[in-house]
Amino acid sequence: RSETMHKQQNTQRWIGSRWFAVGALTVALAGCSNLLDVENPNNVVQSDLEDASSVNAMVNGALAMAAGAIGDVAVSTSNLSDELEHTGSQNWAAELNVGSITNPEGRSDALFNSLSSARWMSEEAIAIAEQFSTELTTPSDLARAYLISGIVYMTIADNFEDFTFSNRTEVGPPIGAANMHTVYDIALERLASAEAEANARGATNIATAARALQARTHWAKAVWGKLNPAGSAPGDPLVNNSQANTLAAQVIGSLGATSDWSWDFTYGPATQNNPQGSWINSRQEFAFSPLYVQLDAAGRSVVEVTYPDPIDGTVDPAINETITNFIDEFLYASLPVVSARELHLILAEGALAAGNTAEAVTHINHVRAIKGSSPYDPSAAGAPSALEMLQHERLVNLFFMPTRRITDQYRFDVDAPSWAPGSDATRNGQMFIIGQSENVSNCYILGTC
Repeated sequence: RSETMHKQQNTQRWIGSRWFAVGALTVALAGCSNLLDVENPNNVVQSDLEDASSVNAMVNGALAMAAGAIGDVAVSTSNLSDELEHTGSQNWAAELNVGSITNPEGRSDALFNSLSSARWMSEEAIAIAEQFSTELTTPSDLARAYLISGIVYMTIADNFEDFTFSNRTEVGPPIGAANMHTVYDIALERLASAEAEANARGATNIATAARALQARTHWAKAVWGKLNPAGSAPGDPLVNNSQANTLAAQVIGSLGATSDWSWDFTYGPATQNNPQGSWINSRQEFAFSPLYVQLDAAGRSVVEVTYPDPIDGTVDPAINETITNFIDEFLYASLPVVSARELHLILAEGALAAGNTAEAVTHINHVRAIKGSSPYDPSAAGAPSALEMLQHERLVNLFFMPTRRITDQYRFDVDAPSWAPGSDATRNGQMFIIGQSENVSNCYILGTC
């Protein structure tokens, strides 16, 4: 269960003659059992949180903020990619749909603010959990705090061209576009700490998630190097990163080759909505792209999923399951953050980049076995190439995960049908920029520090 902690401070104002009025009233009521001598239960100050009993609530608050922020990222990057189409009235969604991403007053502003809040809250949770690490009522809370922080930093690095890291009134300067790859390094530090702490506490699933996310973060950092600075698709789009490969293989080895394990953000009536469900299923501001589904006459609701598997010729079961479950779960669909399928595809890509097609096919077929599809044989007549199969399996198995599809479109030079000619997205690599709220308040950006 997740809950968001709110901090509120009260200030007293004594203005002119009003002080005397309040003073007189206090004296008059002094004999009436001290009616004004009460404590406000909503007044929570920092010192109230500096206690071992508050750690679990702080970690759950960080989890809630991260789940909300990254859900917003997921729906935004799906709208920018070819997964969704804008069907509603939101200006920012219309901009993303045509490939426009560099308006500081557009979606960048909301995502910057929500990720900044989640980042700060995760840091606070770590600080409190570290302070009371020997007194934790939930032993895995420190490991969870490290994990959440790592996920948030990874998401920031995936999605922003530049970022600032401030602490309350302590303003931080922009890190600089050329230095955004170092944000992945912070994510890796947090995730390594999460794995070590989880192992010490016997929290196996957290340790597995932390190692899997380290593999994915190393891989994403390598992709970042291929797409930055933005401008054109890389000539060698495939990633073969030894650290990502080693970690992915270790996790797969511990899970089993056909395990369908994943680590997800979960949502529910007692916690919060998945922003994807709110925007798509409830408000219908977006619809799934006709590339993947047949829509009703209004162009908003899915009649059936139509995207085919290139080997079996039937609707691909992975994308069919993702879209069908998402619609059925309405506001509360889970959001995968990393999965065994993704790790297999990291290993398949690394093998393909190294010229080892046989190993790449092995991992592709492990994924196909997980989703219940026929094996892929590259030597069969009319069979797709291994590169084409890699791209297909990434599309259907990572569908709707934050930033996955837009990254693949950029590096494989696949434009969305809705992108306007010459738009930001056609530059292959452009991501969100620092939002307007920060631009008008950060003294380093304004040059007034």
